[in-house]
Amino acid sequence: MEEKILSILGELLKGQEELRNDVTALKVGQEELRSDVTALKIGQEALASEVTHIKLTLENETNVKIQALFDAREVQKDVNQHIFTELDQIKGKLDRLQIETAHVRVVK
Repeated sequence: MEEKILSILGELLKGQEELRNDVTALKVGQEELRSDVTALKIGQEALASEVTHIKLTLENETNVKIQALFDAREVQKDVNQHIFTELDQIKGKLDRLQIETAHVRVVK
């Protein structure tokens, strides 16, 4: 009987030791998970920062390019207006020359 009790106690101690080992392994695993989650958070923050930087850079570059296009369009409008004004002057001169030519033909 005493041997049986000692045997059962031995098994209980062995089981308790296995439980301790399992709990220790769980704690180690949990700590690894914590460090992995921390690393993921840090990585995510870095990515968010990079995305924000890229977004701001693109916005700035796009704004500069749009402004350049707008300025070029305004300059082209001014050039076109100048050309139209010159064309109107040329048309006026051409009309006067046609009238003078027609008058000279009639007089001859």
